Amino acid sequence: MAWLVVVEWLSRCIFLLLVGLSVWSVSIMIERRRFFKSLLFPTEELKKQIRNKNFSFQQEHFLKDIFQEISILKSKEQMDRAFQALMNEKKQKMESGIPILGTLGSTSPFIGLLGTVLGIIVSFGELSSGTGNTDTVMFSLAEALVLTAAGLIVAIPAVVAFNYFGRKIKSILVDASIIKDLYIAHRD
Repeated sequence: MAWLVVVEWLSRCIFLLLVGLSVWSVSIMIERRRFFKSLLFPTEELKKQIRNKNFSFQQEHFLKDIFQEISILKSKEQMDRAFQALMNEKKQKMESGIPILGTLGSTSPFIGLLGTVLGIIVSFGELSSGTGNTDTVMFSLAEALVLTAAGLIVAIPAVVAFNYFGRKIKSILVDASIIKDLYIAHRD
């Protein structure tokens, strides 16, 4: 019956793992939220400035250094290639931590399910040994189901955040590309 104690503690360790993954997930979400909130991106204002040939960054902007670097280039093709290369660097910074959210969203339900299976094994082990009464068996089953819920509690916000930040990145990249195209078109 020592294996029963090991399985029971293993399921509790899985619960602690899920709590840790939840904290990690929330910390990534908070950090990414702050990061995206700090990106100043007045798209319409920049478009007006470009069309009026009065383009300048009045404040610190995450595209400022890119446009300063491409503005010294002569050909539109060079500007386009340089912009793409520099935006890829920015994209890597924007995507920091996002794949972790996707991984947590897809794997934590299975980790919770593993804990549930181990909890059910404990319940059947207590039933088969004849030492467990109805209360202990029911408590073991409830404990097992809590692990499934914990896995879902980690997964659902992680998937939502993964999708939200992914759409945010795509939107920023599209806006940056529009501004770059307008800048190149109105440069001459």
